[in-house]
Amino acid sequence: MSVRADAWNAVMTAEPGEQTFDIPASAIEGELPRELAGGRHLQNGPGWTKIGGRLAHPFDGHGLVRSLTFTNDGGASYRARFVKTPAYVDEKAAGHLVHKGLGTNISNFPLSNIRAPGPRNVSNTTIQPWSGRLISGWEGGRPYALDAQSLETIGEETFGGALPDAAFLAHMRIDTGADRLIGCNLFRESPSRFIFREFDATGQQVAEREVTIPGMHFEHDFVATPRWYVLAGNPMKASLPKFAKAMLGFGSLIQALHTDDSKGGELYLIPRDRPGPVRTIRLPQRAFVIHFANAHDVDESTCAVELCAFESFEFGAEFGFQGPRLPLDPELPDNRSSFQKLYRATVRDDSDEAQWEQLSDYGMDFPRVHPAREGQAAPAIYASTRSNGSKSDPFDAIARVDTVDRSRPTEVWSAGEGQFVGEPVFAPRPDAGDLDDGWVVAAVYDGAAKNTKLCVFDPKALAKGPIAAVPLPLQPYGFHGFWQGAAAQET
Repeated sequence: MSVRADAWNAVMTAEPGEQTFDIPASAIEGELPRELAGGRHLQNGPGWTKIGGRLAHPFDGHGLVRSLTFTNDGGASYRARFVKTPAYVDEKAAGHLVHKGLGTNISNFPLSNIRAPGPRNVSNTTIQPWSGRLISGWEGGRPYALDAQSLETIGEETFGGALPDAAFLAHMRIDTGADRLIGCNLFRESPSRFIFREFDATGQQVAEREVTIPGMHFEHDFVATPRWYVLAGNPMKASLPKFAKAMLGFGSLIQALHTDDSKGGELYLIPRDRPGPVRTIRLPQRAFVIHFANAHDVDESTCAVELCAFESFEFGAEFGFQGPRLPLDPELPDNRSSFQKLYRATVRDDSDEAQWEQLSDYGMDFPRVHPAREGQAAPAIYASTRSNGSKSDPFDAIARVDTVDRSRPTEVWSAGEGQFVGEPVFAPRPDAGDLDDGWVVAAVYDGAAKNTKLCVFDPKALAKGPIAAVPLPLQPYGFHGFWQGAAAQET
């Protein structure tokens, strides 16, 4: 394998396990901002993928939740714990794969795969503080609740019995103005059925909206404004022969899925806190959306939606996955027919067609904004990208896209060869009035040197590189994270 492939495999299969340790101030590279002391970077991702010598698809790796707290003495404190789902408990005891997943079979023997229990809830995708606990999200079932400090698993999160035993989108959104957490159940039926749910600060459901949308759709994320919930069209088709092979234990479910490229790009706007039909908004090109950056109401009759979109997407080779016995190949994503680009769709109430603007020439994903600006206009979008603009993920750089001054070029900082960059999150300066006043925090994984650094950047000088970095043993790649300030942990 190439140096890059060796490094990528080292990162994706790293198994540091559950850890608790302190990093003294003397070990910090640079100086951590004193204003962030007491705050912490939370992250979730697959922390155990090579199980009994067989490689699980990264989507099916067991969730490892990590908390890195900046301490008052200028150092940091680290804690990592697995989410103790039934799949994790069973496989920890057995020492090998037991539960089949979206992209993972437990054996080369079809009969064993047919008999294997599922679904494989590994709770490995998102981490969201709410109502005094942490919510660990996953796509195909209920989320899990964790103790806010110890990270120990409490159990399935039902929000007081509101959530049925059904798929709940991994991504959740916070309406800071209303102090609500928003989530969405989906039912993969025909037509597709969605139930948006809103929870107050105590975790009790206070609003619900159910809609049906014709066809089969892939949904991983959504956004919300005071007026709208927004979903991507993402039309899907299933290959019946490949689906039959998966049911007979010869293939995986993810191999049977593909985008329906015969249909154009669409967004669905669902009225929030008021009655009204689902609006189908046509986009000027095909658009397969994995992650939204943000959305906001420009005025009483206009909504703007910022998103990362492919023109088409091929399932099965995510993160370079080639199967249970082969190494991951980070060059596979470069072979896609299109890369994910950052766009803004502007939608007026009197039109079912969106205006469409590409916000950067770079391919990018994992877009984030200032956490208090979700659902409102934000001055910048931060995302993971590739320093070589003609290449796709795995990402090796961080980008800042100015959403106000569109003449300002995309600012990029690159980690360098053999290093990989996770999702950047914005850590606001406490009590700051300037929405650009804060820091960007992101994990940088060096598979060649076998270490990870949590890096802190000045967003106004992103390209100059990190102003501080916390050294860690090599950690497995994280999917999504969250910055929780000290004040937020006290409430």
